[in-house]
Amino acid sequence: MLLVVVLGFAVHLLLPQVAELRQGLQALRSGRWPFLIVTVAGAALVFVASAWMVRASVSSPPSWGRTIVIQVAAGFASTVTPAGFGWFGVTQSSLQHAGTEADEAQAATGLNLVLTVVSHVGLLVVLLPFLPALHLPRITPPARRIAVDVTVVVAVVAGLLVWIPRTRRRLLASLVPVLRQVPTVLRDPRRSVTMIAGAVAQNLAYTLALMASLAAFGASAPVLGVLVVYMIAATVAAISPTPGGLGAMEAALIAGFTRLGVPGGEAVAAVLAFRIATFWLPLPLGAWLLRRARRRVWV
Repeated sequence: MLLVVVLGFAVHLLLPQVAELRQGLQALRSGRWPFLIVTVAGAALVFVASAWMVRASVSSPPSWGRTIVIQVAAGFASTVTPAGFGWFGVTQSSLQHAGTEADEAQAATGLNLVLTVVSHVGLLVVLLPFLPALHLPRITPPARRIAVDVTVVVAVVAGLLVWIPRTRRRLLASLVPVLRQVPTVLRDPRRSVTMIAGAVAQNLAYTLALMASLAAFGASAPVLGVLVVYMIAATVAAISPTPGGLGAMEAALIAGFTRLGVPGGEAVAAVLAFRIATFWLPLPLGAWLLRRARRRVWV
């Protein structure tokens, strides 16, 4: 009920910003279902790519079907927990129940998160210069004093965390297994390439879903532009305090699409359809699958 209330509030704030509510509602009624089905298929491919990445991170992976089920369930847990810790907990627990040692399971999930962030940031840095259509504002370099102050603050905070015995032990307990697992994965080019490919495939699957959503309402945009807009919106959603970046991602996607020349009404309709397929539909399915996974002692 809380998520539904938040959704209503987010849509109430979001649609007036576009100032084309009537056009957006008309576009929703005129959506073409074949493309909307492709949107749902793109959302499903995200979980397949995530399972592909998880399976490559351990030496003895569980079955494909089991891993996909766990990833859908972990997606629900990630939405209803702060900072996505639910994904980490459900995935690590499922790997341990599948026979993976605790240290390897912890290292695998940590490595998945690290590679996901690295691939996301790397793709964004590589692609942004090739998309001037977004007209992003110029970022002026910070003054030397500001850079020094930020460096000092970060160093002091890091020093305090390391200096406190309890925090130091927790940091070491979390980082050491990951650091031990990294050389093992890197020594196997197939596993490392598979994990990176899985991380990139997740972004491409979301891009496919967005492209299909736009096509369902008669709009179009360059594939590269849609990919960059999604990645920027996902970054904004990651730092948003709302579950799953609710509201923040919608606003960022619509702003990006309008900069690419997509009419406001079609942009609103496409984004709402995309979020229904990638956020709202997987929630009840993930909750149900998490319950079944617990009954089968998979987590």
